[in-house]
Amino acid sequence: MAFQATLTGNLGQTPELKTFQSGKCKTELAVAVRQQNKDAQAQWVQVDLWDKTAQYAADYLKKGDSIYAQGEIKEERFTRKNGDLGFKIVLQFARIELLKSASPKQAQNVTEARDEMLAQQSRQMYN
Repeated sequence: MAFQATLTGNLGQTPELKTFQSGKCKTELAVAVRQQNKDAQAQWVQVDLWDKTAQYAADYLKKGDSIYAQGEIKEERFTRKNGDLGFKIVLQFARIELLKSASPKQAQNVTEARDEMLAQQSRQMYN
């Protein structure tokens, strides 16, 4: 059973697009999410994006941008370099939207690209 989650937060780094031999592409966003208590430490969430959504993120999102993301949440366990067990929260199959750009100059281009991406996501969901 998959749990759905919605979050808002700021990108901790500019997204990088990874392209695989199969032709699929992926971007992993590092998103800092704060609780309502502004003094609380931010929690980092990995948001996995694929294909057109990943391309959009790589083309238009930058470090510091504020985003909205919705998708399936899961916990991944891993072993740290020092041998300790760690875990991270991952939001998969995410739908994203730019809330506020760290660079106001790109806002118009981002809005147009976002509208096209959302239309494509809607078509994919219902096909």
